[in-house]
Amino acid sequence: MLASFAVGFLLRSAQLKKHHKHIIELEREMLSNHSEILELQKEKAQLIKQMKESSIPVIPLKLATEDIENTGKKFGAGQ
Repeated sequence: MLASFAVGFLLRSAQLKKHHKHIIELEREMLSNHSEILELQKEKAQLIKQMKESSIPVIPLKLATEDIENTGKKFGAGQ
């Protein structure tokens, strides 16, 4: 009876160790993904800041869409 307890304990300990390693691996992957997302958000914020500070005029696409809706005319290469 004691031997079966010891075998069961060792098997369960091995399973727990395997699962714990898998959890740590998944946590590292999540941290890596979150780090990448934060870097991309930082780059996006910098680009938006540059666009706002830029002296080059940019025509927003919303205005062009509003003109089409208001006048009913579409501007294209053939017109």
